[in-house]
Amino acid sequence: MTNTSKSGFSWILLVVVAVLGLLFLTAVEGHCQTNPLPLGTVSNVQSVSSCLTGFASGASCWTATVSCPPLPDIVVTFGIKGTATKGTVIFVNGDGGTLPYGQPYVAPYGNAGLSSVQLAFATSWELGGASNLMQAACRPATMMNYFYQPGVPYAVQSTSAGSGAVGYAFAWYGLAFEFKNWEAVVGPVFSDIVQGCEEPAAGVITVIPTNGLLFDDTPQYVKESGFMTQTTGYKCLQKSGFSSQAALASWAAQEILAPGATLSFPGTAISSWVCNNGLNPSAAQAYLFFSQVATPWSMTAISNCVGAEGVGPGFTPQGVTGTAAITADMVLVMTGVK
Repeated sequence: MTNTSKSGFSWILLVVVAVLGLLFLTAVEGHCQTNPLPLGTVSNVQSVSSCLTGFASGASCWTATVSCPPLPDIVVTFGIKGTATKGTVIFVNGDGGTLPYGQPYVAPYGNAGLSSVQLAFATSWELGGASNLMQAACRPATMMNYFYQPGVPYAVQSTSAGSGAVGYAFAWYGLAFEFKNWEAVVGPVFSDIVQGCEEPAAGVITVIPTNGLLFDDTPQYVKESGFMTQTTGYKCLQKSGFSSQAALASWAAQEILAPGATLSFPGTAISSWVCNNGLNPSAAQAYLFFSQVATPWSMTAISNCVGAEGVGPGFTPQGVTGTAAITADMVLVMTGVK
């Protein structure tokens, strides 16, 4: 009787172990397949005699090739200004990232002991055969990773589609641990592509900032529908009444908030800055993303923006210009000095 009990217990134990092992292997397999995604490589780094327009005065510039198979290679120019006594800030611009971003911030960051890295892709990082934004985001993610140095505080400042690139880098390419701070100046704008592109159109999003009054914004890519069609491979806001199941499935699988995304960034301070004028979907898309992030973040509603995304000349609820508030926040997080 005792032997029989032990056999029965052993059999149950074996079943439990087998089931747990199967669950573990399934979880590991799923993790390896979806998150983090593999980064590309940077090669052919060559210095250039002068920087393009938009790079900070006095910066030193280089060109390089970014490879993210199966995508075609893409050329990028990067400019570096300052010495990283307190850390490094990398700037990621909106649209296709073909113009450098961050010029008004480079000098004050330099005065605080932060070096700056600006990027300009030769062609839009979202384009070039992918028709999948998550896959194309390998390009800016690879460049963000390229400048990371263990032991040197690292921050990223992004705008619009550039914030989308950072969103992918954090949620899908495993880069959040590299960054001490993220200043998301508008966006991420690729957070929920389904709500941005689907027909019938999704409803209005009520944005609830941590700093400022709540306001409504629509997540639809109205003016951006042609670009989103080109970059996602399916007709965005096609005006035919109903999106196809294939389109919905594809958008759901390539948006930042796709199932399997990592949405906890415990080592990174995150500040979001959004225009409250409702002129494009950037605020709604940003809120859709940050409201799912499990670790602390802040969101400031900026009034009197210039256009849909001109945060810099606008004002915080405390009456500070966007540029001044963003600069102060970056310096405080990176150096501890107000």
